[in-house]
Amino acid sequence: MLILRILLGLVGVFVGFVFLIKSYKIVQTVGTNNWAEEHLGGGGTYMLVKAIGLAVILLSVLVILGIIKPF
Repeated sequence: MLILRILLGLVGVFVGFVFLIKSYKIVQTVGTNNWAEEHLGGGGTYMLVKAIGLAVILLSVLVILGIIKPF
């Protein structure tokens, strides 16, 4: 169970970093988000993608540490 938790957390951290590093490509692929552009200002979609990436990294670290149970 410990190994599964660590592997799941590492995959989550990797996905979060991909969101942070490739936010431009993600937005170009899926398009802009009207809500984010309206409420977060110009470039709000990029900020939203980066915030999602940070949230995924944070949750993954919490899973690795055992604070949050993955299942």
